[in-house]
Amino acid sequence: MTSLLGLLCGFAVIIGGALSDSDPLSSLFSLTALIIVIGGSFSALLTQFGIGQVLIGLKGILWLVKPPRTDLEKFIEQVAEWSSLARSQGTLALENILAEVRDPFQQKGLQMIIDNTSPEDLPGLLYVMSEKTGRFEETPAEVWEAAGGYSPTIGVMGAVLGLIHVMMRLNHPEELGAGIATAFVATIYGVGFANLIALPLGSRLKHLAHELERERHVVIQGFVLMAEGKPGIVIRQNLASFLDGKGKEKTPEQVPGDSAAAAPDAAEQAA
Repeated sequence: MTSLLGLLCGFAVIIGGALSDSDPLSSLFSLTALIIVIGGSFSALLTQFGIGQVLIGLKGILWLVKPPRTDLEKFIEQVAEWSSLARSQGTLALENILAEVRDPFQQKGLQMIIDNTSPEDLPGLLYVMSEKTGRFEETPAEVWEAAGGYSPTIGVMGAVLGLIHVMMRLNHPEELGAGIATAFVATIYGVGFANLIALPLGSRLKHLAHELERERHVVIQGFVLMAEGKPGIVIRQNLASFLDGKGKEKTPEQVPGDSAAAAPDAAEQAA
């Protein structure tokens, strides 16, 4: 929600700045400029990414309202219980709870445990899956960052088109001032959209994607310990070291030998 508040504050600053100079709000609105900047940026994104990835980028806005997170405390308790069940009744007993797992990544990891994937092969397979999921989750950030690169230039194009229109009406000098002001609205739209919306949104979405990736590393560690047949109490103690005491994951700087650092090596071994 703080991200949405930041976006609203950005708009409020621009509008408040215009009002402080006693400019009418109508001076900031131009349908033509809006069509050029938004339509032009969207067309450029379609050319670069295609409609599928652009739609994924638009859906990424929902992350601002409810960011996707993994409840690591809940997962640690679950994987400890799963390990105890597997040790006492065998891994096939986990099939009864597989349907209750909602997270697709955890569901695939649990399925590998049920299939008795060896502890040596499991980390590499899970890290490859994690990397694939991570690339998908970074798509919204890439789309919005690209939009932030295109829109300022398209805004300048809109301003030039507006000035061309003004120059063609030099025989009406009383219209020149309003015409030039309208032309530069396109530049405001392009630069404002890039720096108040697209680029900050892209950076925020990328940060969220990286957080999800680090959380998956904890999940992978849990499944590896489970595949090794570790008892629940050992799994709890081991995975709890990745939390900061408030149920949140520690940053890589806080965890020596963070499992994230081992991801490339494990993926290499799987390859």
